[in-house]
Amino acid sequence: MFTVRNFKALLLLAASFLILQSNAAAQSGRTPPRPAPRPAPTPAPTPELIDTTNFEKVKLLVSRGLDDFVRDLNEQGRLGYRVEKSVSYGDKDEGRRYAAVLRLDPGHKYEYAQDRMPDNLLYGHPLNYHARRGYNLLETYAVTQCPPVEYGAESKPPWDLDKWLNTVKSNVFLFMRRDGAAEQTREYQLLTGRVGWGENLQETVQTAIDEAPPGFRPIRLLFGPPGLVSFGVSVVLEMDLSVGAPAKVRYQVVKETKDLKKEINQLAAQGVRYVSGGRIDAFKVVLLAQRAAGVSDYIFLDDNKSAKEFDRLVAAGYSYQGMMAGDLDCGRDEVVSQKLVFAREAAGPIRRYKILSLPEPKPGKHSSAALSELQRLAGEGFEVRDLFYSYGLHAILEKPSEARASINEIVDFK
Repeated sequence: MFTVRNFKALLLLAASFLILQSNAAAQSGRTPPRPAPRPAPTPAPTPELIDTTNFEKVKLLVSRGLDDFVRDLNEQGRLGYRVEKSVSYGDKDEGRRYAAVLRLDPGHKYEYAQDRMPDNLLYGHPLNYHARRGYNLLETYAVTQCPPVEYGAESKPPWDLDKWLNTVKSNVFLFMRRDGAAEQTREYQLLTGRVGWGENLQETVQTAIDEAPPGFRPIRLLFGPPGLVSFGVSVVLEMDLSVGAPAKVRYQVVKETKDLKKEINQLAAQGVRYVSGGRIDAFKVVLLAQRAAGVSDYIFLDDNKSAKEFDRLVAAGYSYQGMMAGDLDCGRDEVVSQKLVFAREAAGPIRRYKILSLPEPKPGKHSSAALSELQRLAGEGFEVRDLFYSYGLHAILEKPSEARASINEIVDFK
């Protein structure tokens, strides 16, 4: 017999069934829980602004050893100082000194790094490794490591084969980047060959330069380790990646045969311009660029005559072109046959020059009060074109001025 109690039981059973069905349906079609909100990324800290109001516009920094030099440069770079020109000089090996003229660039920071040119390029070179990190090549320095001196040993002839073969000649690179930039803006190639008796630079270095893609230009000429009758020669090529369609420029490597000055001046009449050059032992090598004619002749001035002849050459219409690097061997503390290169140009602005002898501060310190003349000229718009050492530290400063007179109106320099 069906009673009210049985009816309530049926209702309870039906309700339970419906609840179970609804739960199952909800589970089969439910959406995943909403993820917890992520905290907003913390913005990078704003670079600390440095008040440079009372900072010197230019400084001279001298350090002993390359590691200390780069460390001191980074300390100054954090304050906004960039290297304008630098040079190495003095003792060889670890005691060599490095000097740089620094110019203040307010609102920016600079970082510096160094690396050594490898003895074997089988695994490549460090130039593009640093370029991919935003660093560009700033300077190269020749390094000579001499065998230890044997005190009390029997005297040896001036030309000692053992000393020759145990002398190491190499190069180190200095890199710079601005404001922590990580984007690559330059690409490099390193071409190698040898100069000496029986060696032909035209078959090695010249061929490689000719085959380089358009846009690559030689910026450094380096010398490497000696062999029995030859020396290593390297050329650094650089390309600016921001240039869309660079033009192909013809470059030429010239090794001195009899008279380097005569040969260069003959080529100048054909439209070549001096790019770089140097000497190692008895060999001189020069890099030239094919340009429109405009240079009548070149003069190669010994560095120790610069104080007397620099102003006379400028007055005669010559403009400074750069240094021709000398050789540093184990018998001397100064480079041999370092020269200043001048050209007499037919067109372009006349440049004003000043050559200053700079007082050397203690390593790791920068000179200030003693550089009042350099500070004054920097305030007048002069820039440091070159820094070199010849019985003291010297700076060549340059400033463009008025238009150039005709080449026929210039008095010849005697």
